[in-house]
Amino acid sequence: MKRIIAVILALSFIAASLSSCAKKELTMVTVSTKPIKTWYYEGETFDPAGLAITAKYSDGSEEIVTDYEVDATKALTTEDRAVKVSFGGKSAMVPITVDYAGNGPEYNVENTPVLDNSPLEGKTYFFLGSSVTYGDTNEDGSATSMVEFIAKRNSCTVIKEAVSGTSLALVEGSAYGKNYTVRLDEYITSPERAQHLDGFVCQLSTNDVGQVENFGIITANDVRDASQFDIATTYGAIEYIIATVKDVWDCPIAFYTNCRYSAERYGELVDSLHKIAEKWEVEVIDLWTPEDFNDISEAQRALYLKTDGLHPTKAGYREWWLPEFEKVLAEF
Repeated sequence: MKRIIAVILALSFIAASLSSCAKKELTMVTVSTKPIKTWYYEGETFDPAGLAITAKYSDGSEEIVTDYEVDATKALTTEDRAVKVSFGGKSAMVPITVDYAGNGPEYNVENTPVLDNSPLEGKTYFFLGSSVTYGDTNEDGSATSMVEFIAKRNSCTVIKEAVSGTSLALVEGSAYGKNYTVRLDEYITSPERAQHLDGFVCQLSTNDVGQVENFGIITANDVRDASQFDIATTYGAIEYIIATVKDVWDCPIAFYTNCRYSAERYGELVDSLHKIAEKWEVEVIDLWTPEDFNDISEAQRALYLKTDGLHPTKAGYREWWLPEFEKVLAEF
C-alpha cells in the first residue's frame, strides 16, 4: 500500500510540474543593460553592442536573451528618441539621443584651426543676445555659437551675455527682467565690467517678432540721450543699447540679423534696423537680406540648421556664419 501511495504522489508531482511548465508564459522583457553607444548623429544606425535584454516569465523566472529583434535598421534622425527591441511578442524601448549631423565632433571648437596673424588677435568683443547668440545647438545642452569660434580662430577674448527666449523690448513674459537692456545695465554696473572693448555686437532678436505692437518708432536724428528711448519697444531698446554702449565704451558697434527663416515680420525689423544703423553710423551684419548668402543647397541647410530653420548647428555657425562676422570685426 505504501508503495502504491508513493507512486501516486510521484505521479501527482510530475503532473503538477508539467501543468506548471505548461502555464509558464512570457510576461515582459526589460532592458537590463544599456548598449555601449546611446548617443548618435543623424545618418548613423543603431548599434546594439553591449545591450542585454531580460525576459521575465509568469512563474517568476528570468533569463537573459540574445535572439531579440531590433526595430532600427535605417538611418537615425533627430526625431528618434528610442529604439524598440522585441522578443517573444513582447517589446521594450532603448532610450537614445540623436543629435544633428552639423553638431558632430569634427565641428567642435577644439577641432577648429587657429588663424595666423588675425586682425582680431588680442582684442576683446562683447556679444549681447538670446538663444542664437547663446548657441542653442547641442542636444546635451552645452552652448556653442559663432562667439566661441571667433575666440578660438582669432585668438581674441569674447564676453557672451546671452539668455534664450529673451527679447530686445522690455515686455511682460516668462523672460521679463532678463531682457537685453536689463542685462546690459546689470553688466555695466557689475564689478566684472570690461573697462575696454574693441567691439560690441548685438543680436536682432527673433523673439521680438511676436510683439508687433511693441516694435515702436525710430526717433529723430537729434534724439541721442539714452534716457529718451522707450525700452519697452524693440526700436527704443536698440537705440538705448547703442547710446549706452557709445557712452560707456565708445567702441565700434554692430547689430546682426538671423539668416532667412519663416517669420516674414522679421524682415520688417531688419529694414528698420538698417535705418537705425544709418542714424547712429553703426554696422549691420545682415544675414537676412543677401540672396547669395541664403541660397544654399538642401544638403547644406540640413547640415547648417536645426529643423526649426532658425538656430544654426555648430557647422552652421562655423562654416556659414563665422566668415561674415570676421569680415565686419576685422574692419572695426
